[in-house]
Amino acid sequence: MSYIVADLTKREDLERTVKELENIGEPDIFFFSTGGPKPGYFMEMSIEDWEGTVNLLLRPAVYLTRALVPAMERRGFGRIIYSTSVAIKEPIPNIALSNVVRISMAGLVRTLAKELGPKGITVNGIMPGIIRTGRMIQLARDRANQEGKNVEEALNDYAEPIPLRRLGEPEEIGYLVAFLASDLGSYINGAMIPVDGGRLNSVF
Repeated sequence: MSYIVADLTKREDLERTVKELENIGEPDIFFFSTGGPKPGYFMEMSIEDWEGTVNLLLRPAVYLTRALVPAMERRGFGRIIYSTSVAIKEPIPNIALSNVVRISMAGLVRTLAKELGPKGITVNGIMPGIIRTGRMIQLARDRANQEGKNVEEALNDYAEPIPLRRLGEPEEIGYLVAFLASDLGSYINGAMIPVDGGRLNSVF
């Protein structure tokens, strides 16, 4: 196993990572997932916040995809999977940065699926809902402090609108990624798949 330590929001680290990837070997699978930008409403965000969010969510995806696709093209096989958010379908209050910038990933998925499909490369996106991650716990803690509740009560509030009445677990995201990366998912291309316990109200 090889790994690269880098801050992908920094251009110099991103460019170094791209160079180091060339020495690791030819990839079969590229799964892209980052942390989320800070919460807040639109007018609370500075121009620097918007630029930082693009540098966190979109620029690394573009850089790394450009670096990895040529090897997949040579082999005639590849799986590219981007983790985004259900906010692409239904904006979520108090996370304006994520709502706006993550939707660009859906455009990236559909564009690449058309361009790379003929070369044996599938490209898909997953849209996690409310997953019990460290970020989610922090958001629940902030909400609990604002509303005079404990964290577990705040988490239960987040789970209430979900038909399954619970939060998702990180490994449930992993199961879908593993499926899409396998031969079993070889005919799925250009899809944006929610993993949200049925929370989304949209039909499509």
